[in-house]
Amino acid sequence: MKALLPRVLLAAALALLSGGCASFDASVEGGQSLKGVQRFFVVSNLNDNRALDHQIAQALRSRGLVAEVGPLTMMPDDTQAVVTFQDHWAWDFGEHLNFLRINVRKPSQQQSFASATFSARVPLREPATVTLKRLVGTLLEK
Repeated sequence: MKALLPRVLLAAALALLSGGCASFDASVEGGQSLKGVQRFFVVSNLNDNRALDHQIAQALRSRGLVAEVGPLTMMPDDTQAVVTFQDHWAWDFGEHLNFLRINVRKPSQQQSFASATFSARVPLREPATVTLKRLVGTLLEK
């Protein structure tokens, strides 16, 4: 019985430590690449009241890329990639981003060929702009 107690305590400690983990994952379909893409169009989300579309565009611009924002009907003809996103926020004495998926597709297609996902069981205590920049960086590195 005494040998069981340290194992139970170790398992409980590991569960508590892993509960606050956040992950940044990105994937690009085989044969596709974001390396040559210079002109992005971020589609505005009508449910977004935190201006994430503008923040995504700013994160792209900070890497020397051209990024515009707006409804899909305003997409410029020379757009090389269309960016959409889904987000989820949690309230814990303030709003915190706990899920964000960014999808990238070609303008002529509806299916995305690249995506990046941020997910946290326990919301991070960093501004959403920092999380968003890290996620865009993860996506562009693929």
